[in-house]
Amino acid sequence: MPGAAFAENVRLQDVESPELKEGLTAATSGQYTKAEMIFSRMLAVDPSAASVWSNLGNVHMSQGRAKQAFDDYSHAVDLAPYAPVPYLNRAIALEELGLQLQSQGRPEEASARWREALADCASAIERDPKEFAAHFNKGNVELRLQDWTAAAASFSQAADLAPGIPGYRLRAAQLQYQVGQVDTAVRTVKGVLRKNPNYAEAHTTLAAMLWSQGQLAAAEGQLEAALELGGRWRDAEWVLANTRWPPSLNAALTKLVAMEQSPVQQQ
Repeated sequence: MPGAAFAENVRLQDVESPELKEGLTAATSGQYTKAEMIFSRMLAVDPSAASVWSNLGNVHMSQGRAKQAFDDYSHAVDLAPYAPVPYLNRAIALEELGLQLQSQGRPEEASARWREALADCASAIERDPKEFAAHFNKGNVELRLQDWTAAAASFSQAADLAPGIPGYRLRAAQLQYQVGQVDTAVRTVKGVLRKNPNYAEAHTTLAAMLWSQGQLAAAEGQLEAALELGGRWRDAEWVLANTRWPPSLNAALTKLVAMEQSPVQQQ
């Protein structure tokens, strides 16, 4: 799950203060109880401070309290409806709430939360079209809804807006593969690796893609490169649990690993 965005000023009326800075410092250093205490104290004095509501929501998300974070972000949205950050953060909370519902066997309710998250991402983008994190989060929600084409477009837009974040471009390539643009996906991942040769997930992604093209030796070389960098990249179940790969890419890696582990057939 992507992290929520801490921000000193969600709206211009909010006054920067030493107390707000202290709360942000505590939050970004993992002192969530201290940060929660500071932000709650500030809101007791001024409940109209949208920035404080938004940052309190971030603390609650970090503590795994998505419903409380959603409520905090909703206060911030109500107080600063023109600001993109509260919408962006509330979308993250809604995505997590959808995951919780999915784990409880309530898929229709999960989908409803994710569609609400999409609406919040769209609101954030409407207010700031260059907010790359909103495009990226939109792609993540579209992944949950299995709208592969839309997710590929969202990740590509995020990558174009933030070319210095290789994970955005890699995610776009993974979705290109899912929608059948295999050659384009391979070129994209190779481009990521030229600039980021120590990116283990990119090596594993390329391994799966090359295997699907029948390039077994090259695929095995990429998988070995990933393993040398650390991680259980030969464990397809671990990859499934620790990444957001689309199903066709997971299937390709599973088949590659199975082929590597199968005994050599005797002639």
